[in-house]
Amino acid sequence: MVMKKVVVVIGIVVLLVSTGCLEKKEENPPTLEFSVDGEEGDGGWYISDVEVILNAYDNESKIKELKYRINGEMWKDYIMPLQIGKDGFYFIEFKATDANGNENHQNMTLKIDQTRPKINFTNFESGYIYFRSWKIITPRISRDTMIIGDFNIRVNASDTLSKLKKVEFYMGNTMVYEDSEKPYEWEIKQTVGIYNITAVAFDHAGNHASATIDEVQIINLWR
Repeated sequence: MVMKKVVVVIGIVVLLVSTGCLEKKEENPPTLEFSVDGEEGDGGWYISDVEVILNAYDNESKIKELKYRINGEMWKDYIMPLQIGKDGFYFIEFKATDANGNENHQNMTLKIDQTRPKINFTNFESGYIYFRSWKIITPRISRDTMIIGDFNIRVNASDTLSKLKKVEFYMGNTMVYEDSEKPYEWEIKQTVGIYNITAVAFDHAGNHASATIDEVQIINLWR
């Protein structure tokens, strides 16, 4: 009697194994990878349109679903690379599901700033004589621009997204001063000559913009 029971139990085990009922379900999540293609600026910013590429695979079963969502919006099926061209901050989530229901979740943050800062001179324009802060229109037909004596050149500079980092001042191709705090200004030291005067604003993403007044005659003999 005991032998019959043992035989029956063994037979049931063999049957379950043969039908796959005791097979261990695959529980390993699929592999999920992503890459970003775009022009990198400073501080982790991108200064161009960005393309995000996803890839998922599973060595034990097939990929059933590959989805993404941006800034908490609805999940969408990934069909082709994501094209993101608008300035802003992005939190992108990805998930891959294999045929056995195993999931892999990944996420990334993305910062895009393609917009240059704004900059302009506030107390300095072509066609005038500046004599110790006095602004006098030049009597010459060519409307020369002159600075005589001490003078502080000031600019207004701003950036909306990544914010302004600094302003550089140039005489010709030579940088003569850098200012990282408002008011952005440069005091002309003892100088005699004719120079193009340029101010360049930089944001934290690496974008820049400039303002220039050409052929400024500078006569400053004072220290």
